Amino acid sequence: MVENVADDDVEPKPTKIEASGLGVGSDVASVDVKPTKDVKFKVKIPFQAHIVHNLEKPKPISIHVVCKVRDTTSFFTTNERWREREELLGWVHRQAARAGFTICIDKSSLKKPYLTIQSERSGEYKPPKTRKQNLEGISSRKCQCPFRLKGLFDKDINDWWIAMLCGMHNHDLEAKLQDHLLAGRLNAEEKKKVIDMTKSLTVPWNILTNLKQNNKESVTTIKQVYNVQTRCRKRQRGDMTKLQYLISKLEEHQYVYYTRCNSEETTLQDVSFAHPESIKLLNTFSTVLVMESTYETNTNRMSLFEIGGCTSTKMTYDDMLSLCNFLDLF
Repeated sequence: MVENVADDDVEPKPTKIEASGLGVGSDVASVDVKPTKDVKFKVKIPFQAHIVHNLEKPKPISIHVVCKVRDTTSFFTTNERWREREELLGWVHRQAARAGFTICIDKSSLKKPYLTIQSERSGEYKPPKTRKQNLEGISSRKCQCPFRLKGLFDKDINDWWIAMLCGMHNHDLEAKLQDHLLAGRLNAEEKKKVIDMTKSLTVPWNILTNLKQNNKESVTTIKQVYNVQTRCRKRQRGDMTKLQYLISKLEEHQYVYYTRCNSEETTLQDVSFAHPESIKLLNTFSTVLVMESTYETNTNRMSLFEIGGCTSTKMTYDDMLSLCNFLDLF
């Protein structure tokens, strides 16, 4: 559309085409047009502006990749009955390990004896309310697995039996449960055995070998043995620190010991101890003494200084042990 404006009292200006938006196939955003003849005109060009509203954000990719459904009903289909609740749980644990997963108790009651058993990956992860860190990109083993078993108690014959509620899994089953958190747990009898063998000064690896020989299906690792030993030592110490517990045992078994603190008497600097029989051997066989030291090999970061002797029959004995911070004091 062109309109002649030759009679208007307007100073001639070069016409400028402005386009705030680009149409389909348009390549020019702003062009200055200078006419070759002294002609005054206006040009109006209709255009269409494409405005995109509400850009769609990319959908987040799910962390859990759900595989095809796995059916483990055949592993738990039985008419067997159990006298004790623990016997039922033991059988279910063994069957779950053969199937390639682990189980845990969801609900239980003592008034009306029953228990609901589910897969370890059942339910949904609920982070604690006190956690403030960003959980973005952090996944969980929980994937709302539908597997359910129910253990019921028959009061007429005093037996436990199980009912299959759902035998399906929406996750992959493990080929081996080695190093698994739940599958490698020790039961009460095995824990007692670990403690008894520890008191007999049995090496942890020998304890693990003994456990696996008694239970061929055990997937316990050496870490589980260490954890039981650590918890046992903490129960024995009570509220005392390790050095306080050491001094209490030295007094209990009538050791000869000596302690030294720093100038402020707030930190233990050195502790040395010797058995009365070792002192008698030292007074008898004092010709040959062997001194050895190791540096910061314990949790207290103290050097261990050891003095040993040799008898006339070439038998060695420990004379004194010392934990110290400064070896040059000796």
